[in-house]
Amino acid sequence: MNELLEILKKEVKPALGCTGPVSIAFAAAAARDAVGGTARRAVVRMDKDSYKNSLSVGIPGTDRMGIDISVALGAVAGDSSAGLEVLNKVTPEEERRAVEFMKNVEVDIFWEYTGIGLRIEAEVETEKGVGRAIVAKTHTNVVYLEANGKVLLDERASLEGTTFDYSKDAILKYRLADLWRFASNVPLSDIAFLREGVDLNRALAEAGLKEGVGAGFGVAYRAMTGGGLIARVKSYTAAASDARMGGLGLSAMSCATSGNVGITAMLPLVVMASELGRSEEEMLRAIALSYLLTILMKSRIGRLSAICACAIAAGIGVAAGASMLLGGDLECADRSIQNMAGSLTGIVCDGAKYGCALKLSAAAGMAVESAMLALDGYVVPSGDGLVCDGADESMAAIGRTAQEGMTATATVMARIIIERERAKGRG
Repeated sequence: MNELLEILKKEVKPALGCTGPVSIAFAAAAARDAVGGTARRAVVRMDKDSYKNSLSVGIPGTDRMGIDISVALGAVAGDSSAGLEVLNKVTPEEERRAVEFMKNVEVDIFWEYTGIGLRIEAEVETEKGVGRAIVAKTHTNVVYLEANGKVLLDERASLEGTTFDYSKDAILKYRLADLWRFASNVPLSDIAFLREGVDLNRALAEAGLKEGVGAGFGVAYRAMTGGGLIARVKSYTAAASDARMGGLGLSAMSCATSGNVGITAMLPLVVMASELGRSEEEMLRAIALSYLLTILMKSRIGRLSAICACAIAAGIGVAAGASMLLGGDLECADRSIQNMAGSLTGIVCDGAKYGCALKLSAAAGMAVESAMLALDGYVVPSGDGLVCDGADESMAAIGRTAQEGMTATATVMARIIIERERAKGRG
């Protein structure tokens, strides 16, 4: 139980802004902090997925999108000690300096990487010399630091050959039954920290329900659906994504280093608990279960994957958490995950953007419906496509599909998106 709690606390953190551009800003800030001083030039190379995931989302505190501004903000004003909130102290004057600094930014893509995973290398020159940083596997995991040729940290060997291999992640030793047992029995005081996430993600949703925020999908869902639990779940979840993708300066509670994943894995359960009259304790236990399953699935499909983690990883988490809130048992949760495996598997991740709000809301609605169907005994049967003999086997099959079968898909999508944006002068 202690290890699962440690995993939960490690993987559930506040994140300001979309974690794609934030991880780029973090790498640049880490490189600058390694040497100190004021940035004069920055060169950043990254994997294709980090690149495509950072093109089309707003950057908190600015009215801009894109990678160059992310690098510039990190190099000029980022605070690497703040992790996923690296841009939390950027002032208007620093933003102005970052915009001016963009002419000194060079960005490239590691097209040679064919695996599924994150790798960002940043080099920042200041009046004190040159700092280098490498971030790999997860968005703030620094594996190499160098200042003026002196190595300050080098953990690349520990990742060699496994940088994109998640099979050693501790969460993978656990099964659905283990996570259900943990969420049901962990002392409430141990998971009380999840309340902060409820407050953060709820604030994002409320902000997104105002006119003119992001693409406005949350507002549109609220107006067109006419009420009901599923409608409110979809509207609230989409609204939080609207606010986040629009670049509002509000932190999300991320899960497995993704803010949108953290939103999707939590907010449907917050809405359900309110609508069903469940206690705060019941809500927090359902969220703990959802987050742990989401972390498990992110380790199965990869932190950066061709499969949409909001749809399938967070969706699976919500389906199980919803089963708990509906009064279902472990078998109900198993059936709900089988329903998700037989329905939303295969939704691709084509980058972070305004349209993510639609994917989040689709996942949230389908997850709650899957739990409701499971509660009444309805389940996609074993042998139906990728659906296997039980949720644990189905989740493993989805992971194998993502990591072994969709590498080429990820590359093709990235090339299409990046080539299109560069043709328009935006990439």
